[in-house]
Amino acid sequence: MPEFLEGTVDVPGAGKVKKRYILIPAGLAGVYVAWRWYQASQTDPSSDGGQSSGLYSSDDLSEYGASTTGGSTTVTGNTGSTTTDGTTSTVDTNAEWTRDATEQLANQGYDGAAVTAALGEFLARHALDKTEASIANAAIAVSGQPPENRPWSVIEEASTGTGTLPAPTNLRAWDTTTSTQIGFQWDAVPGALLYRIYRTDIGTEPVGDSIDTKAWAKGLSPNKSYSFYVVPVGTTGKQGGKSSVYTAKTKPVTLTAPTGLKASAVTKTSFRVTCNKVTGAQYYRWYVNGHASGASDQPYRDFTGLRPNTSYKITVAADTSNQNPGKQSGSLPVKTKK
Repeated sequence: MPEFLEGTVDVPGAGKVKKRYILIPAGLAGVYVAWRWYQASQTDPSSDGGQSSGLYSSDDLSEYGASTTGGSTTVTGNTGSTTTDGTTSTVDTNAEWTRDATEQLANQGYDGAAVTAALGEFLARHALDKTEASIANAAIAVSGQPPENRPWSVIEEASTGTGTLPAPTNLRAWDTTTSTQIGFQWDAVPGALLYRIYRTDIGTEPVGDSIDTKAWAKGLSPNKSYSFYVVPVGTTGKQGGKSSVYTAKTKPVTLTAPTGLKASAVTKTSFRVTCNKVTGAQYYRWYVNGHASGASDQPYRDFTGLRPNTSYKITVAADTSNQNPGKQSGSLPVKTKK
């Protein structure tokens, strides 16, 4: 034991008391007081020459766009992090930014699904309609810009007062109309990615798309009128206004008389007759002994239910769905078996 702790001291009212019973507690108390002083100096801005202690008042935070309410702090702007109720979360990715913005806007009454969808379009750098653009701007206001691939700007679709692309105008003929094709064109619509083509006689299903301002409608019937309209499609896939209707008629065809009639597979009650194919024909109308006997879409027909050992004269004429049949072929005599 150190010499300074040996011996006794005379304590009034207590008599002689060993030194170590007094000096050791006193030393411990001094260490505690020094430690408390050190802690206090670290939280007092004036004790370290004006250096920041890491704790801020409301006035300090207001310099950086922060506000304090009810013990919680929210830091806005492009800081990359938010603090709520004393808990700090860092937004490092655009996915985290989307979740943060969606949560904050949902607390303000926005529909969460609509927010997520709009921000997905925004982060894909697509042109936005007015509602989507409003959501994207609100998200930037509450969560700052997305942290990745900066800078970001809200791109709005070219629009009219209704928020959609305007209708194409000046539909007119293009190229040469044939018996099975109609060509037409229209004036370009600013902001359109492509144009969707519709035919009025087949409902709301489009017949095709065009990446320029021209279209060929193919596979049509001869000598028939068809009506079309065009709708522009924007970069987000939304359709714009509907154009006026453009109507045109395919040309008629000159159907020649079929040739090369031949009979085959002759039985007591049936046989088949074939002919050469006729250009432009959609159907073949058959005749037995001068009377109509049905039609086929191919250049042959099976005749059944006939009488045994009986002769028949067969002729055929080419036809379309929208004009009169062409001339009948020469007659082919066919006799069923006995």
